[in-house]
Amino acid sequence: MKHRDHIACKAAFTLATWLALALSAPLAVYAEDAIPYSPDPAVSAKQREVYDVVHRYESALNAKDTDTIVGLFAEGSVAEWNNKRTYATRDQKIAGYNALFRSASFSTVFSYDAINVYGDTAVVRTHHHVGAAVIENGKKVTDYNREVFVLRKIDGTWKIVLYTFNTDPKQGEG
Repeated sequence: MKHRDHIACKAAFTLATWLALALSAPLAVYAEDAIPYSPDPAVSAKQREVYDVVHRYESALNAKDTDTIVGLFAEGSVAEWNNKRTYATRDQKIAGYNALFRSASFSTVFSYDAINVYGDTAVVRTHHHVGAAVIENGKKVTDYNREVFVLRKIDGTWKIVLYTFNTDPKQGEG
């Protein structure tokens, strides 16, 4: 085998192996790789703390875990959803998430558009990957959400003070 043919064969094998691994791995593994962390280690550390809160929200959403979700919110925070009244109290959030989970099941993986930290305040923008779906009342429905999380560091812990989303079929485009 000629050296050039050997290199081409090795490259094809490497590409095929990488594709097989990429296609068999869970999407969440690759989602974190695409997070827009700053190259500055101090800024990146703060962004990772904020990411952890939003990621816990995502995991709890997928698990239908109202208690965990509501625990991520600060006292006096709000959740504003499309076509719903603002959930301003703890009891309103509990009722809202419980009602949501009675009719919908999620397998959401957030795509992160931005994680900006300004002192003790952070703004996180996410969207659902193209083609994401939710099961609503037993039926698969395309999920076009774009989310904004505003967090504050309160007594050393990041808490959600505002969560809002809207739907847009142009997910992740800007």
